Amino acid sequence: MAEYSKRKSFWTIIGALMLVIASTAFFVYKYTEDKAHYEKWKDYEECGI
Repeated sequence: MAEYSKRKSFWTIIGALMLVIASTAFFVYKYTEDKAHYEKWKDYEECGI
């Protein structure tokens, strides 16, 4: 029973770490995408279009 508990605990920690990594990657991706979009349209906002 102790081995099952250790294995379950291991997979729970791995799952939580994967969730944190995926969330961080998503936020970094959204930040870079928004920044690129802003840079692309920056010149057009300055001229009033």
